[in-house]
Amino acid sequence: MNSILKVKDLKKIYSSNVIFENISFDLNKNEIISILGPSGIGKTTILNIISGIYKKFSGDIDLNTEISGISNNFSFSQAKDLLIPWKNIIDNSVFALELSGMNKATSYPIAKKLMKDFFLEGSENMFPHQLSKGMRQRVSLIRSFLTNRPIMLLDEPFSPLDSITREDLQDWLINILKKHNKSVVLVTHDIDEALKLSDKVIVLNGNPAKIVGNLKINKKTNLPKLKIKIKGLLKKWLKLLNF
Repeated sequence: MNSILKVKDLKKIYSSNVIFENISFDLNKNEIISILGPSGIGKTTILNIISGIYKKFSGDIDLNTEISGISNNFSFSQAKDLLIPWKNIIDNSVFALELSGMNKATSYPIAKKLMKDFFLEGSENMFPHQLSKGMRQRVSLIRSFLTNRPIMLLDEPFSPLDSITREDLQDWLINILKKHNKSVVLVTHDIDEALKLSDKVIVLNGNPAKIVGNLKINKKTNLPKLKIKIKGLLKKWLKLLNF
């Protein structure tokens, strides 16, 4: 497969403490990778480094895309939807496009083409306070899609949702990412979510955090067996949570 992103030997030190080290992985075109590990272990920090938000780190981020510049290659969707309360769905959706200089006459038709895929058709004039948590999260995701960058960074996009809504949106996300040929790095602390959504799961653990597992997933993978393996890699953390 064609590698679109190479992360090499990432290391982050904060206030003289090593947060993580020796973080290396490749993201291939149209591939979904999950970074799985305990809360507070540095998963979001890895996304912040990849996206260019954090500048101070050791290691390399290499891109192999037709678009130059780190900021032009990534769209970043965070756990909190960050919708603007006084803007309706369509205006929230095109907000990033407006910031890039695109006018509404151009951005609105682009957004409206995606509304059906995101189950938001007919809701364009609703405001955030009128939406369910699932709808809010889909608006946040459509905003990321509309930037049309080759790599999506998703930071626990379904963590605020109840289990039923989360499972429904996971099924939907798999289809939408494949349909639009997205390459994705997804951060999660949910083993089932990682196994369900991903082509590959990178497991972090330890202090400082390191990669303790790099697991490929395909249709023939025995997921229950792989889940047991991941639980073994995260045994100490899961014990602290009384799993």
